[in-house]
Amino acid sequence: MIGRPLVDNELFKPLISRNYGKNTELKYRNKLLLLLAGLVGLREIELTLVTIDLFVSPTGALNEFVILPDSIARDGNERPILLSNEHIKDALEQYIKWLIQTGINTQPGKHYLGLDPTAELLVNDDLKKFSLQKRGNDDRLSPHAMNKRLDKLIQDAGLWDKGVRRLSLIRTCVIESYRCGMSVSDICITTGFSDDSISKILIMDYTAYSPISAFFIKRKETKQRRLESFKKRRRFMI
Repeated sequence: MIGRPLVDNELFKPLISRNYGKNTELKYRNKLLLLLAGLVGLREIELTLVTIDLFVSPTGALNEFVILPDSIARDGNERPILLSNEHIKDALEQYIKWLIQTGINTQPGKHYLGLDPTAELLVNDDLKKFSLQKRGNDDRLSPHAMNKRLDKLIQDAGLWDKGVRRLSLIRTCVIESYRCGMSVSDICITTGFSDDSISKILIMDYTAYSPISAFFIKRKETKQRRLESFKKRRRFMI
């Protein structure tokens, strides 16, 4: 299936391992980029526009909870994102250290660990911010450069021919969040997906298809019984 979720730890092996294990200075960027997409659920436009101050506080501490501004969010609605996952924290710390050591997006002073808080967090292969392109004749901007970079990372890991696409990353985030105990309503809030979309994505989790499918079927049946009960009560109320 094209756009299928990642399974059997594919996020870490081979997707991250093949793009992090290479002898390249961009390995820290690659790892953080993939984790922000696959575990936090940031979309391409959000990955392009997020700034350093969302992840690093003025005192230099790394944030574990962030409100994604409506000016950055894909659908124009602000939403909370969680950065408390240990893999995210470790990758972010490594990446921040790399930025400081290489002098990328730095500024004089101690605030924000000496980084420019207004600079975009993730840099492209030229160590500059990812560019945006206009979409046709309208005013909307397309994260074309970020799209190409993510596609290349997937291809380099040998997963493109196995049905993995950029959409696979956000779907993986939904499934992993559910496995970690987050409720469907909480996943809706942190990803911006509707309840119905979350349901459809969760059923794609083949490794746990039966219990997930049973959960949503049972919930739908419960809603239907409540509706029928309400109709009967209304009959006596009229």
